[in-house]
Amino acid sequence: MKITILPNHVIIPEDRETLMEALIRHHLPVQNICNGKGTCGKCKVRMLGYVSPPTDSDKKHLNKIELQAGLRLACTVKPEEGMVIELNFVESQDRKVSALLEMKTTTLNPGIEKVFIQSSKPTLEDERGDWDRVVDVLSTVTGRSYDKTGLYILGKIPDILRADNFSLTATVTEDKILEIESGNTTNRLYGVAVDVGTTSVAVALIDLNQGNILKVVSTENEQTAYGADVISRISFAMESQESAMALRVAIRRTINHLLEELSVQTNVGKDEILKMTIVGNTTMHHLLLGLDASHLAVSPFVAVCNKPLEFSAMELGLELNAQARILLLPNIGSFVGGDTIGAIVGAPAVLEPGNHLLIDLGTNCELFLKTGHSMLACSTAAGPAFEGAGIAHGMRAKQGAIESVTISEEGVSYQVIGEQEPIGICGSGLIEAIDEMRQSGVINKQGKIVDPEKAETLAIGLKERIRPAEKGREFVLAYGSDQGQDITLSQKDIGELQLAKGAVCAGIKTLVEMAGITVSELDSVTLSGTFATYLKAINILNIGLVPDIAEYKIKTVGNAAHVGAILALLDHKEMAMATELYKKISHVELGGSSTFSNYFMDSMYLERLN
Repeated sequence: MKITILPNHVIIPEDRETLMEALIRHHLPVQNICNGKGTCGKCKVRMLGYVSPPTDSDKKHLNKIELQAGLRLACTVKPEEGMVIELNFVESQDRKVSALLEMKTTTLNPGIEKVFIQSSKPTLEDERGDWDRVVDVLSTVTGRSYDKTGLYILGKIPDILRADNFSLTATVTEDKILEIESGNTTNRLYGVAVDVGTTSVAVALIDLNQGNILKVVSTENEQTAYGADVISRISFAMESQESAMALRVAIRRTINHLLEELSVQTNVGKDEILKMTIVGNTTMHHLLLGLDASHLAVSPFVAVCNKPLEFSAMELGLELNAQARILLLPNIGSFVGGDTIGAIVGAPAVLEPGNHLLIDLGTNCELFLKTGHSMLACSTAAGPAFEGAGIAHGMRAKQGAIESVTISEEGVSYQVIGEQEPIGICGSGLIEAIDEMRQSGVINKQGKIVDPEKAETLAIGLKERIRPAEKGREFVLAYGSDQGQDITLSQKDIGELQLAKGAVCAGIKTLVEMAGITVSELDSVTLSGTFATYLKAINILNIGLVPDIAEYKIKTVGNAAHVGAILALLDHKEMAMATELYKKISHVELGGSSTFSNYFMDSMYLERLN
């Protein structure tokens, strides 16, 4: 039995295997939040040609328009001969992309350059070897010596040197020749900055001659097929060497897919990319490199390596120039990785005099606190709710996602990304919706949806939107069209958000207390992450995501971790600063902290928290 996965994959399912299981076994991208139980509704695929009849799970999670368009849940599909499946892999334009394209470059010093040289031709009087001849000229032009080389360059020199009358372009670092090309190609030098998130991955293509961001593409981390958070992925990796390899292959394949997408959408060949910087939390760092992550999850929570690392693209199996420099920003601790260092580099105001808190919001939330006498960092397991995962109608911030909500006695109004019919709700919409539900009386401070028959002061139009659900009640944010599906928030959804925001708030209180200051003494609270860019200070204060402080102190800086990766790509001095930073920051482990546990219970309430 063969199934075609567009554009060009053919898979052979095993007996009694669901489509979901077959996709995971063949390392193809599919969301697997509920581990194939049919309860999350996230593993949507589109069937072309023959479309299997919808199951009860399909009918529950997909609206009539989606069902008619051939969408099904992969975990419910029984493979049949000749099926054609579309996975809709790369999202080339979403919030993560838009936020970065607005970035402006100030310093350009990437530590890598192209140098054009014209060599003399060999004669009987000048029998120097091709390599010696090139190095002599190059050293004269740059004032640096290049004594070391490898078989890659030596094997190419004879043909490259003679292809254009003994002229060539060398791509060099301070002491090494990375690549040689015939003729003058000095105007084409490119690099990529990669943000490896737990839920999604983004790659920015940058002209290293001009400092311009040419294109950014983003997609879901293929590792989500093996778990939604870092703990579940560490657990999976510990099952066997094959499991660990599957995770390593998944993230490398995700990055390679995005590199291919960049090549297709621009005129830049993958072999023209000579430098890459990578940020990610410590677990993503280890899984990418294929390092043992088992000790990250047990006390004393030790990483294999925290130092900054450098590899060649060939070593990591990444599909750009084989000799490209791959730089990974340093980790701080077990769950505070290079993404936090990147965020600090990308938002340098947090290092200014005073007390400054940086919150990098995502599936794994990192906190960095700088005071006059210390720098502390910790991680809280916020979970995937901020990314839309674990929420019945949650989704990433892309076309069709509700991003803003207003509730009044007249009803509910909302804004949708792309100004189309809503198909779900993203993180910013979720937070604003829950704040609005609390302010309007739809839920109380404990997060419980009120009984409409007992809520005497609640407007009739809002009472009508409250209805029984599978567990507890749900509130209708948007009614579907004749064939569409209602977008709702259930009691379970609200609980997921409370857990996430409670962990963040408790982490802030714990870190501030350990630093010997109070929340009121903070001079600024900077929210980092693409999701955070679209949050409103009033909403995050009202629901208690951040302890109650003056609203003007709260700032957003976009995806600072990715910005930091870009700055480190563009200026080698930024990488040097990152190296110094990680040595100075003390890592705080919140696991087992009674202080954190006590604050966590109080932080679950949906109200301004002191």
